[in-house]
Amino acid sequence: EYSSGEGKLNRSEYQKAVSSMAREVDYMTLMPLSASLLLVGTSVGIISPIMPFVAEKLALSTTQYGVVVSSFALSKMAGNIPSAILVERHGRKPYLVHSLLVVGLGVAGMGMASDWIQLSACRMTVGLGVAALTTASTLAVADVSTNLSRASTYSPLMSSFAAGMALGPAVGGILHDSFGIRDTFFLVSTSYAMAALWNQLSVSETKRDGEWWEKNTLPWHDIRDSSSCIEERKPASLATTISDSLKDTSKQWRDLVSDSTKVRPIIIMNGFYNLAFSGAQMTLLPLLLTGGGDIASDAAIGLALSASTLGQLYMWMSFVQVVANPAAGRFADRMGKSVGIVAGGTLTSLAISSVPIVCAHCFLGTDSGLLQSETDWAILAGTLGVWSLGSTLLATSHVAAISDVVEDSRRSQALALLRTAGDVG
Repeated sequence: EYSSGEGKLNRSEYQKAVSSMAREVDYMTLMPLSASLLLVGTSVGIISPIMPFVAEKLALSTTQYGVVVSSFALSKMAGNIPSAILVERHGRKPYLVHSLLVVGLGVAGMGMASDWIQLSACRMTVGLGVAALTTASTLAVADVSTNLSRASTYSPLMSSFAAGMALGPAVGGILHDSFGIRDTFFLVSTSYAMAALWNQLSVSETKRDGEWWEKNTLPWHDIRDSSSCIEERKPASLATTISDSLKDTSKQWRDLVSDSTKVRPIIIMNGFYNLAFSGAQMTLLPLLLTGGGDIASDAAIGLALSASTLGQLYMWMSFVQVVANPAAGRFADRMGKSVGIVAGGTLTSLAISSVPIVCAHCFLGTDSGLLQSETDWAILAGTLGVWSLGSTLLATSHVAAISDVVEDSRRSQALALLRTAGDVG
């Protein structure tokens, strides 16, 4: 049917057909995952603006609040390795379901916490659940994509999460004003339970060698207590204890890091990207936009924006991510992941270095430091839009790049190593 008129398939026709098939995106598999991540992103966006009120309610010191914030990243980093082992062993779907229940449990506990220790413990529970969720969703996407479609396949999930993050702060403000802190956390916890039920009903298992998930085997079941026929079918890679798996993981990580031409540059770049993201976008940028100051007294200078205005700017950045993610995925697939990383890094660096200059221009133009002209708003919004576009390219290209350069048997650990480098950053 691809004949050139003689009933034969020539090389160019074959290559064209295969390339076309390899670029196809499995939207039927992605749709339930995208809907789930939309809900998860909204839940995260709801919680983010409420956390300062939680700190105020519990009378936390700056140090205690810092421990609470850091506990999430620390537990997520600690959960990356076991999550990669367990998701590879038991399949993707169990962790796309049960991880959401763990996150929901942690969020509900945050609503009931009475001191910073309990709050930190709940945040750590959330971090462990998120580690399993991100591992399962990332590997599910890797299962249904090829080197020519991987970035395009990741982009709908990232767009859904970014859309939720953009919607969440507005919803969170309404819920906080209407129901209070505790009930808002309970409502968010309920939404995670709904997302878990959605995944249970709509998500299909994507792991190819699915002996364990076909038997509904879960981590708390005894994987060695099985009939002889199942024991014979069990892959050699699964006939190990968790301790053996950790040892094997350590060896895989050493081998991955030793690959100085393919894997190591991606890991290092992702670590520095997350260092810049957490340090600049999550820490310095809100201080710069909301802080005040006086040039004459040489005090810290900022634009003195209100919390609602700051939320609008962050919503604008999330909106740019939603719109740009599909295009960023196609760009990385067609031009190459390394080109996407370089382009994303360049745009992000230019934007980060430009923000202080833009803010200084806006401040020097007025007596109060407020953005009072449409030109000031346009310059700042454009700069932050470029920042968000660069971050989108980097986030899409990093995951797709490392999925491309490692074989299937090591992909789960390569992605865990990539996430861990990001958590360290």
